[in-house]
Amino acid sequence: MEQILIRQMDGCWREPAAAGYALEAELQEILAAHPELIPGVRGGAAACREFQSGVGPADVVVVDASGDLTLVECKLAANPQVRREIVGQMFDYAARLWKLDIDDFEAKWRTATGDDLFAAGDEKARDDLARNLQNGQFRIVLAVDAINDRLKRMIEYLNAMSGPETTIIAVEYVRLVQGEIEILVPRTYGQELAEAKAADARDRRTIWDLETYRIWLETNEPETVPNFSVFADELEAMELEFVGSLSGLPTGGAAVRDSAGNQLGTVSLFHYSVLGTAIEFNFIRMSQMPDADAQPPAARSRFLDEVEVIPGFEGLGRNLRATAFKSRKPNVSLAALDVDALRRGLRAVDILRR
Repeated sequence: MEQILIRQMDGCWREPAAAGYALEAELQEILAAHPELIPGVRGGAAACREFQSGVGPADVVVVDASGDLTLVECKLAANPQVRREIVGQMFDYAARLWKLDIDDFEAKWRTATGDDLFAAGDEKARDDLARNLQNGQFRIVLAVDAINDRLKRMIEYLNAMSGPETTIIAVEYVRLVQGEIEILVPRTYGQELAEAKAADARDRRTIWDLETYRIWLETNEPETVPNFSVFADELEAMELEFVGSLSGLPTGGAAVRDSAGNQLGTVSLFHYSVLGTAIEFNFIRMSQMPDADAQPPAARSRFLDEVEVIPGFEGLGRNLRATAFKSRKPNVSLAALDVDALRRGLRAVDILRR
């Protein structure tokens, strides 16, 4: 580490003493309280300690205002795990979060913190986080008190070998003390490698408009193309504009608005590795609207009555009713729907738009 000198009142310059950490929990506490100390984390970030991943608690999980997700594992040099097990541990946590449903993620967050992750109406950040969970787009940070050469080499190798959606960096948080003053000095390793990989991944992302989506399906899910054409035709007939996202996997949707122009939610398509392309009805925004702006209960009830009897949509309708539109699962496989059911499901949305 570069030498740091502090000038005292007597005019003398002195080097602060190394303070270190008695426990890894001390480093966890600092980063959870000040997530902006973590490279890449933007303003307005929320942090959670001891987030239950299913294979043990992740030390610190951070979600920023853009829905970006950062996993932080803290290890001290005295802990032998800093050399090997920390890497496997973090990838184990990441694997458990990959494709985790956004509702389940929020429930785990609420259990750990006692707070809701998103404020009412913050639907874009929630959608971005949901997409990052599905795509496995995470930032992994190994937070240590000292970086050694073996850890540096592992960081280089993992950035070279891991997928474009995952970046890995190590940060050395050196803790110093001079009298009653404590100083924290972060030093990052691997950030340039991670940023270069992330930039390359962004350059290779596609804007999934309807035509691009169709071409992708023709190659990867040809059995879905006929229903996709029906989906596109119905949106056009209902004057709903499909907006494709900029991402590595095909995704996009159309905003659903009432007669006054208020957005009630979205009808979207997402690609899942097991389910394939699926339809999502997301009316969480509507569930959070003030009573004065919300759709009348009678309209909501008619919509649910219709959806619950459409083959393939029954489970979605029951869940929307049970949660008062506060959930958006299960998603419905596009290929599994017959044409009549697909049309009925989409046209049912018009009940809410009147």
